[in-house]
Amino acid sequence: MSDGFSHVAGQASLPAHIHLPQFSGVFSTEETTRNLAADDFGRYVHRLPLAVLKPAAFDDVVRVVQFARQHGLKVAPRGQGHSTHGQAQVEAGIIVDTTSLNTIHALHADRVDVEAGALWSTVLRATLEQGLTPPVLPDYLDLSIGGTLAVGGVGGTSYRYGAIVDNVLELQVVTGEGKLETCSPNHQPELFAAVLAGLGQCGILVKATLRLIPAKRYARVFHLFYPNLAALIHDDATLITDGRFDYVQGYVLPTPHDEWSYVLEVVSFYTPPADQPDNAHLLSGLSFITGTEQIEEKSYFDFSNRVVTQAAVLKEKGVWHHPHPWFDVFVPASEVEHYVSVALTDLSPNDFGLLPILLSALNTSCFHSPLLRLPTEETVFAFDILRTVTPNPEGVAKAVAHNRQLFEHNRALGGTHYPISTIELSHADWERHFGQVWEQFLHAKRRFDPDNVLTLGQGIFPI
Repeated sequence: MSDGFSHVAGQASLPAHIHLPQFSGVFSTEETTRNLAADDFGRYVHRLPLAVLKPAAFDDVVRVVQFARQHGLKVAPRGQGHSTHGQAQVEAGIIVDTTSLNTIHALHADRVDVEAGALWSTVLRATLEQGLTPPVLPDYLDLSIGGTLAVGGVGGTSYRYGAIVDNVLELQVVTGEGKLETCSPNHQPELFAAVLAGLGQCGILVKATLRLIPAKRYARVFHLFYPNLAALIHDDATLITDGRFDYVQGYVLPTPHDEWSYVLEVVSFYTPPADQPDNAHLLSGLSFITGTEQIEEKSYFDFSNRVVTQAAVLKEKGVWHHPHPWFDVFVPASEVEHYVSVALTDLSPNDFGLLPILLSALNTSCFHSPLLRLPTEETVFAFDILRTVTPNPEGVAKAVAHNRQLFEHNRALGGTHYPISTIELSHADWERHFGQVWEQFLHAKRRFDPDNVLTLGQGIFPI
């Protein structure tokens, strides 16, 4: 075959004249392993790799990238496979399964050194033992550190602390040249900027140093119900301006009556008795439907880990393994009410699924990583349609086409997309997405991955 590999009974094997490097981890061409790596949470794109490497050390990643570069193969890192559009897949190439790189190396008073394959839940348990937490966490803690940093990472505290990538102090990266490099804002800053929210294009992240802050012990969680979308948007924007809550997240939820409900989940973190939340103060002046609010107390960890618990229910129902053609964008605040209203008219609450639509205001002044592209307004809204569809090609194709329509409408309004989405994008779309930082990104790609070895699933750079 043209790739230099032969395939027998679902196996991939190297010709006798090509010798694999010595790996301390596991290099597998077994069919089941390759098929697992050919899928992701979206259940839409399926690209079969030739082999999967589970590295036991960073040197394994170095060797496999050097090998792939020498033999004209492509490589993609894969964490938990939570992408929705084949972003971490590679056809007839090599997957680096980073789940085996999951060690927490050091925990200090203001930072933690952790390997890329570790889960956020594991990291948070470790940091909370020292009374510490990352400033921003993803809502779903069973994501890997490396996968999150590759896309950006946005959560309910992002309005105050920016994206997760804005709270990274240092990285270790295997570049597309097969070199293990350390980078930070002051050491190799071009590589540092190209890796954070860089979609795996310039390097495979193997270790990160994350900033930590003191953690509170408890979370007082308020669910506030709104009469309409406009009221929800107004209070969401108000709360990220006055900062009275530590966590702010908006939801649009389907009801049994084929309608939408509008909810703000807002949280005050506290450690008694010093900073007991004052409910009257926290809720004053807001426009929710009085008397419908729901208030509960949780530990800080249980609140942060709540989506993992909810996911377990969906897994039991079998819905977790259905196709998930998600749609994720950032919408300018000046356009958000109109835009979301139009989007909701094309979605049926009864057919939507069991996951929510997210709608959350963000202060763009808190975001600093150049490759995480946001609209230019001071306030923007993250809008995420976490859609689940029945496993049939027609339903998935319809959802993907709708995503493209919504993407173009948002782009015309000055919006950007968050690249975990199931959207068919061309090279020209990506160039337009990165805008004024495109040339900077292109220069980094040519410098750190000159043979275009890494992560083709995004379709950013032509093969």
